[in-house]
Amino acid sequence: MKTKSALLVGLVILSAALSISNAYFYNTVEALKATINSQSTLSENDVITLVDNRLSSLEKRKAQEFLSSLEEQFQLVQASTPDNRLIYGEINSRITLQEYGDIECPYCRKMHGSIKQVVDHSQGVMNWEFKHFPLGGHNPVAAIESQAIECVKEYYDNRTAWIALERFMEDTKGNGKGLGDIPEYVRSFGLNGSLIGNCLASDDHKAKINQDYEDGRRAGISATPAIRILDNQTGRDYLLKGYRTPEQLLQAVQQILTQN
Repeated sequence: MKTKSALLVGLVILSAALSISNAYFYNTVEALKATINSQSTLSENDVITLVDNRLSSLEKRKAQEFLSSLEEQFQLVQASTPDNRLIYGEINSRITLQEYGDIECPYCRKMHGSIKQVVDHSQGVMNWEFKHFPLGGHNPVAAIESQAIECVKEYYDNRTAWIALERFMEDTKGNGKGLGDIPEYVRSFGLNGSLIGNCLASDDHKAKINQDYEDGRRAGISATPAIRILDNQTGRDYLLKGYRTPEQLLQAVQQILTQN
């Protein structure tokens, strides 16, 4: 018991140093200590397994709490969308900012927040549709990340896919260097890595990504970022190529709205 107690204390101190300090964590540690102290036949390996399992449970809880906090930032996103489209904002908005983007593109990352800001403040006039356009120089990583976003949308919903898209944009090393192990990465914000890993191992969603890419090519797009501004009321559209500030995006929208 003395050896187990010393090992337990060391592991608990280490885990406490690596974890957030809160009531749930304290109660978890106390319950774990009680379990170990009540079972005199436990070996050191048993103790290690118990601590590892409890730490894993704590990490999952923290990840789920993180996902819940992210969901609060995406209240404008509908859980489901027509035709499996990735749409941020009101489905029936007059204006759609249809972005052809590459998750590995540094300028797409730079403009991501700008588009969100414009749509967030449009009072429902605008929405945002993301279309996959993984560039050859960033593949295979960019295409795999696009597939991962579609996997998240399939197993969760449109809102969670937008959360994942923002996290991917924020955390990727960019220019084809990627995020590392994607199933492990998505676990960090509360998603099921095994589900996403199995989906990535299949050909699911590759046809949709290829279709997005071909649609962009037909629209005259060869690089990212690129945005088609669509007036859903009149059918007019306007193509913006390259990075744009929020002010430039608004000017372009105003231009298409005032056309006769």
